Amino acid sequence: MSKPLTALLLLALLGTGCASMLNKGKQSFTLDSEPSGATVRVNGHEHGTTPLSYTYDKVDGDEVSFEVSLTGYETGTFSIRPAKSNGVLFADAMLLNIPYIADKNNTALYVLPIREHTLQLFKKTPLDISRQMVPISTVEVKVMKNARLGTFDGQPMRLESNSMFRDLLNGDQLLYSVSNGLKNTWMDSRTVRMGTTKGDEAIQRAKLLMRPTIKTVDATLKGDKRRCSGPVVLEMDWEFFNGTEYTTPVFTRSTRTTYHAMGTPNSQVLDDAVSQAARLLAEDLTLADDIAANYGAGLLATKGELLSVKAPTTIPFTGRKDMLAALVKAVVTISTEEGHGSGFLISNDGYLLTNEHVVGDESLVKVKFEQGFTLDAQVVKLNKDFDLALLKVPATDLPALTIGSDEGLMLGEEIFAIGTPVDANLGQS
Repeated sequence: MSKPLTALLLLALLGTGCASMLNKGKQSFTLDSEPSGATVRVNGHEHGTTPLSYTYDKVDGDEVSFEVSLTGYETGTFSIRPAKSNGVLFADAMLLNIPYIADKNNTALYVLPIREHTLQLFKKTPLDISRQMVPISTVEVKVMKNARLGTFDGQPMRLESNSMFRDLLNGDQLLYSVSNGLKNTWMDSRTVRMGTTKGDEAIQRAKLLMRPTIKTVDATLKGDKRRCSGPVVLEMDWEFFNGTEYTTPVFTRSTRTTYHAMGTPNSQVLDDAVSQAARLLAEDLTLADDIAANYGAGLLATKGELLSVKAPTTIPFTGRKDMLAALVKAVVTISTEEGHGSGFLISNDGYLLTNEHVVGDESLVKVKFEQGFTLDAQVVKLNKDFDLALLKVPATDLPALTIGSDEGLMLGEEIFAIGTPVDANLGQS
């Protein structure tokens, strides 16, 4: 090649920003979203809607921020850092037999870490939906050891103790991933241990137990020993039990979700995929209806058999002072080995109400009346959900209060509270 021609080529390279031959096209990637049609902003400036092709420009900076938004969905964000490689211009110079001059501001020096990416968008949680507690005891895994889990750089991956998906060998390792995915949704997830006091109380209170099951994993990943990118497809069953019987679920949801890793640490890919599956599960508002119905049925079941209590005779009084003096006779102090609390008679033949937490595990308690005498009371029924206890004393012709209805109350009406506060000596105050 003649010197004049070499000079012309050099000038052409400098004049066009030293466009690289070997690195051509590596400054672009395709961005999509699920669902598509979302607005994309790059460093705060609108660039179009998904699917969108983005080409890096040095003016975008060393780190490029993407914001993807769609009506009714939470805004998704991520950023990428283009990598610089001076070697591409050197290689071009050798191929073209021209002097090598590195231009640090040349976009052709940069390589984007991805060629395509799909960002999952999540629906906003409706403001009017009630938050419901959902205990989770374990994550079941039906993937067998040594089963194929997809590919990594074209090589098959299998479930082994040293594989990046080794947490599948112990489903309990993925409990946090499920719980983390349900944060800020209507599902108030609680990880519990069955067979423990706290765990069983949580299940009883929620009237429910959720058991996630991972059925299949199919990944197509590329990367190195530290980070990777690509899709991970999860098939899962979400079984819901009524809190008292754990062999047959009362209802089930099945999901198939695709998590798109993008430079994700290898040890985090499975956690993120499971968290995303849980988050997408919470978008099923029919599930909220099923859980609410199951809770209502559970409440009805805890009431047990109906017990008929005869309505009391109305306590007569003429004025406020006379009213308080008459009604206080139907209010009692209940004493147990753990302390004391308040209660009141609801029938003339000795039925009375108090709180479940007052009697606790006691079956027989002491009841002190305002008139000065004390009787033993049998605990007839308990309900922790309503924090109520029904007691019975062996007596007749006792003054009792009528349970009213809040439908007849009006704003501004006076309310009087009679009971036994901190000190038992303040009984019926």
